[in-house]
This record gives sequence, structure tokens and C-alpha cells, in this order.
Amino acid sequence: MKKIFVLISFVFLFFVATSEAAVTGPVFFAIQPQYQDARDFHEGLAAVKQNDRWGYIDYLGRIAVPIIYRIPEAGDFSEGFAFVGDHYIDIEGVAAFTLVDEDTDERIEKFFTNGLPFSQGLAAVQSGGEWGYIDLAGNYVIAPSFRRAGSFKEDLAPVMARDGLWGYIDVRGNYVIEPKFLRAFEFNEGLARVNIKGRWGFINKEGKVVIKASYYEAGDFNFGLAPVRTRRSYRGWGFISTRNKFSIPRWFNNLRNFGDGIAPAAADARWGFVNVRGEWEISPQFEDARSFSEGLAAVKVENQWGFIRQ
Repeated sequence: MKKIFVLISFVFLFFVATSEAAVTGPVFFAIQPQYQDARDFHEGLAAVKQNDRWGYIDYLGRIAVPIIYRIPEAGDFSEGFAFVGDHYIDIEGVAAFTLVDEDTDERIEKFFTNGLPFSQGLAAVQSGGEWGYIDLAGNYVIAPSFRRAGSFKEDLAPVMARDGLWGYIDVRGNYVIEPKFLRAFEFNEGLARVNIKGRWGFINKEGKVVIKASYYEAGDFNFGLAPVRTRRSYRGWGFISTRNKFSIPRWFNNLRNFGDGIAPAAADARWGFVNVRGEWEISPQFEDARSFSEGLAAVKVENQWGFIRQ
């Protein structure tokens, strides 16, 4: 038993040593840490929080949409619109989908209880306690009839039926995969993560389970890899391939999805970024980190968020 322990320890230290050898030089901030919170860049803009209000900045850190929205969280821009609080705005910060009363010339805005980013020309919105989908003109194309809903990706969207189970609909609102999951997320690279009996696995577009639901947590597939958690104890995260084989060993405290070829990874209390071989591209040094998007990633240092370039 002692020999086995020594061998395992040697393999682990060898992996860490070879991973550290791939660490890049000093990290340079494209946008200095100064925000209470920050989200990914989408369509050239990122939502940031300052003084308990949300707004949007561009790649140079310039304010593109004023930081004025006192809301829990601002949505990402997608297909020209972002959801802020109870309505959508365009890239100029102007309220979208407004109507003009012909008699009074008064502008009438369309309000929603909640809303997700547009995808494939549709956005999931909540109204009257139920979710449906609107088009880029703000008109319903799928009437509110779901308890919860996700975005369309690869022509399918996850929705929660009235019985509390999740399935997938097409752009006409018809079920393609009948509700049978405890939770379901969008498709990525032909696979979607679903919860079955409290564990996470992956299905294909026919609804067939192709990776057994055996993980405590899971993320989406990107670059052919998905982060999964195999145990609740220390260092339980690794990356699996579409064949359900561990391509990157389980020794991380936490992982997030790959973006721009590298993924946020936590070792002990610090976050860095690893490549598809599991090597450190940026060594663990941040309090938190989000995936790279459009060449930038939001990272947290001394309780403030900024952006680094890859």
C-alpha cells in the first residue's frame, strides 16, 4: 500500500510540474480591475457593475452604454439586443420594441418579467409567470406556456413543462425531445447536459443518453471537452471527451467551459487558465475567472474585476 501511495504521489507531482512548465509570463490587464462584477464580451460589449449599477463597456474599457441600471444582473448582448431589468435595449442603450401611439405620439415600451439573450432570432422571455419566445421585432412567435426556458442553440431549446420536467422544443414550439429530465441545458457540439435522478450526463439530439448521468456537476462541451465533477471532495474536477474519457485528469477544485481555446481552472484557492492538454497557460493567481470570449476574459483581483487578454 505504501508503494502505491508513493507512486500516485509521484505521478501527481509530475503532472503539476509539467503543467507549471507551460505557464506564460506576466499577465497584462487590457482593462484594469475596477468593477464590482463583470460578464463576458459579446458583440464587442461586456456588462460591468459599478456602484451597484450595471452598464456596458467596449474592448478599450470605454463606457458604451451608461452604468445606470440598478438591477440584479445585466444580460449579454446578442443579435443587437441585451435584457436589462424588465426590457431589452439596443447597442445605443435605447429601449427596444417600442410602439408609438398614433393619437398621442407617446412611446409605449414592451416589458417582461425576465428575458434571455437572443439566439437564432429568438429570445426566451417571461411574462405572467410563464415563458415563451419573441422574435427580433419583439413579437411572440411561441406563446408563453412553459415554467422555465433556455435559449435556442443548434435549433433546439430546453424548456420546463408544467409538470416540472425538462424537454426540448424546435423553433415552432413543438417538442422534439419530450420532458423527462430534472434539468436540461442548451446543446453544444451536438450534446446537451441533463440531470437524471440527481446526476449529470449528456444526450444527443435524438434524446438518447450518450454519456451516462454519473457526475455531480458538469459544464458544456467546447473544443471536444466538457468539465465534470466526479466527487464532492477536494480536487474532483476534470475534463472528459465526447467518448466519456478523461482527457484532463481530475485534480482541479473547479473548472469552467473552454473559451478561445483555454479554460478557467481553480487549483486550491486561485484561478488560472489551462489549455486542452491540461497545461497551465496562465498560472493560478486570480480570486475568480470567467471564460475567454472575443479575446478577453474577466478576472477578479483584490475583490475587483478587470479583463485580461490571452
